[in-house]
Amino acid sequence: MESKSNRAFEILDSARKAGRLHHAIILYGDSPSELERTAMDTASAIFGRDARSHPDLFVLRPEGKMRMIKIGSDKINGEYPQNSMRKLMEELRQSPNAGTSKVAVIYDADRMNVWTANAFLKTLEEPSGDTTIFLLTSRPNDLLDTIRSRCVSLRVEGEPEPIDDKDWREWLEDFTKWQREIMVGVKTSREASEFLMRCYALLSRFNSIISRLSEERSDAAVPEEKEVDEEIIQAEAAGERRRLRREMFAEIESKIVSCALGGEGVPAVKLSRAVESLERASGLTDLNMADTPALEIFMLESLRIWGR
Repeated sequence: MESKSNRAFEILDSARKAGRLHHAIILYGDSPSELERTAMDTASAIFGRDARSHPDLFVLRPEGKMRMIKIGSDKINGEYPQNSMRKLMEELRQSPNAGTSKVAVIYDADRMNVWTANAFLKTLEEPSGDTTIFLLTSRPNDLLDTIRSRCVSLRVEGEPEPIDDKDWREWLEDFTKWQREIMVGVKTSREASEFLMRCYALLSRFNSIISRLSEERSDAAVPEEKEVDEEIIQAEAAGERRRLRREMFAEIESKIVSCALGGEGVPAVKLSRAVESLERASGLTDLNMADTPALEIFMLESLRIWGR
């Protein structure tokens, strides 16, 4: 029940003991596992026992390939769909099953669309005294202002999950070599062709590595329940790929900068343009462009930047 070395948990638990725990709390940070641990540890303290098996713990997750939190507006056989906002709201309106408290944990809360978010606002506007809601997110600014204004926000410190993979380390080494060589300049059409071929070889390997790693992570992250909806599994896989992509792009940017700093006479303006190109590519993935085509745009732009 105790969360080790977790300042966020200490703050929340202190507020709980003083009877001042807010009914809606946004937990944000770079480590999904730390966000979940903080929410679950606090929920366990509220319940006085392990929250994960408690009948008054309610969880809502994104679903499907688009990883959206569904509103669940249509009833089926008189019931709202499981893992939907309407179902969660209905459960929170009911009396606790055991004890005196209810806790809801909304994973990747920034994945609410406008209809789901507006429906959720009703719960925030009419809070129940026996309910605590945790919204977990790595992108708090993507939440509606009206939601953020009704919640307490707390940053949870924690580094992104490390990428400890031999194939990825080898890819980074080969990418660094490619980057360092194009920084010298592309002098002939033959060199341009060779760099282009190596570019697409790197892209093919990148796609294979991120696909494998995201699948491995999502398999490990799927909730240990008897039955898990296929759409939740798909959403978890998409979420893990999104987190991996963010970490991988950050390491790629680090390699670009280290290559430039280690070279002599590398124009700062070109380095700036290369980093901006990578950031634009990362932004395209946030708009649902696939990661490998986005990286392809960056690498082709790099050839143009350094080849001039």
